[in-house]
Amino acid sequence: MSEMANESTGRAQQAGQTAKQEASATVGQAREGASRVAGTATDQVRAVTGEARAQAGAMAGDLRTRVTEEAESQTRRGAQVVRQWADDLSGLADSADADSPARSLVSQAADRGHRAADYLDARGVGGLVDDLQDFARRRPGAFLGTAVVAGFAVGRLAKAGGNGSGHSAPPRPSTQSLSGDAAPQLPGHGEA
Repeated sequence: MSEMANESTGRAQQAGQTAKQEASATVGQAREGASRVAGTATDQVRAVTGEARAQAGAMAGDLRTRVTEEAESQTRRGAQVVRQWADDLSGLADSADADSPARSLVSQAADRGHRAADYLDARGVGGLVDDLQDFARRRPGAFLGTAVVAGFAVGRLAKAGGNGSGHSAPPRPSTQSLSGDAAPQLPGHGEA
């Protein structure tokens, strides 16, 4: 019986060794699989991040293009409006008396308006921005003063535009009747 016991012990040891080797191989395969999954996940994260950056860059470029196109369109419209005002001023100067001092001033304003419209058409918004930056570098005090005055003027125009006519609303008619009777009292606001 002892031989049987030795044989059984040998088989058990051999089975244990085999199980150990298989467990070790399984752990190795699991590590290798986990490493591959981690590598794949890292690659996917990099790919998604790269794609997101590329799309964000494309969107930023598209937005920049749209803003530039809109600014150029607004500049062209502004040049048309300035040109129309200058044409109106020229017509006004032409119809004024020849010896009128106002005619000279209106004529000069019309000429400057035409030059401003031509400048906007030729240089566009990019040229305008470049010239403003150059002026701000050369004369910062004058630039800031002009910006303050322009901001004040725009604020006043916006405020005037908000009221419709730029004046306060006329007073509302009195609730007092024509015969001089007092208006009805609101509840809780009786005479003192």
